Order: sequence, then C-alpha cells, then structure tokens
Amino acid sequence: MLVHIQQVSAQIDGTEVMSEADFEEWLDQPDLAAPMNVFRITDDDEDDPDEWGQAGTLDGLEGETIGYSVLQLRRSQHAYHFLCEGAVLPQHRHRGAGQALLICALNHARMRASEFEFEAQQEGFPIYFEALLPVRDPASVKLAAKFDMQPTGEQTLNGMKLYRVEL
Repeated sequence: MLVHIQQVSAQIDGTEVMSEADFEEWLDQPDLAAPMNVFRITDDDEDDPDEWGQAGTLDGLEGETIGYSVLQLRRSQHAYHFLCEGAVLPQHRHRGAGQALLICALNHARMRASEFEFEAQQEGFPIYFEALLPVRDPASVKLAAKFDMQPTGEQTLNGMKLYRVEL
C-alpha cells in the first residue's frame, strides 16, 4: 500500500521510483523502528473528501491510506537530524494531508528530541527537523514556510529539496 503511494508520487514528482523490495528493505531497517516512526493518513469519509482520518502510526487507522511519512533520526558530526520523508497520492494533494503528516512527524520528533536534548546542548549540537519535499510541487515551498523551514541548499535525491528548522 505505501510503496504504491511512493511509486505513483515519484512518477508525478520526477523523483526516483523505488521497487517494492527496496521500499520494504528501507522500512525493515532496525534503526528506523517503523511501527513507531511511520505515519499514514487515511481518507475515511468518501462523501466529504476534506475530512481526514487522523494521522497516526501504521497500526490502528481505518480507511484508504492516501499518504505517509517516515521519520528517521540521524546524527552528523555537528548535529542531530530528524529527517521526514513521505508522499501523498497526487489526487489527494493540496487539501491538507501533507501538512497533517508533517505535524504528526514534527510532534513525534519533539518528543523524541526531549530524550537527548540535554546531551545535545552539552555537546553544542543543534537538533533539526528536516523534510524532503518534491521540487515540482509548488505547494512544497508553502508547506515548508508553514513550519518555518528553510531550504538548505544541500544535495539531495533528484527532484527533491531539503528544508530544515531547528527544534
């Protein structure tokens, strides 16, 4: 289900289409802890397409999954990075699903950051929330701005731009 969303979105966005095996391998990484760090959003009420199912982890949501986000914690030499990647089916974009998924991931990142915030301060390391957003989708810039995220200028996947805000 999630790999289908990635594949359809990647074709529209001009980004890399992942095979089902590569996608599953990515989600199966032990350090990803997918059951706690993969969020999906559903379209529960087909009569009112603006009513979203609540974004949540892989378990416990009903309805057709129309988008997902994956939150990964990485540490570089000088910072902690919560990287959020995901996709929303093109026919469901521009209605708030991406924003709901980012809110869910950001809130989760804030909770997780509290576990090592003191250590990061002692090391002088910032903690960043980052999102990879498609360049072709004009809503990406607006979405990043809603979260006070700025483009980094760092090299990323083809067709994607990395946005960042310090937590």
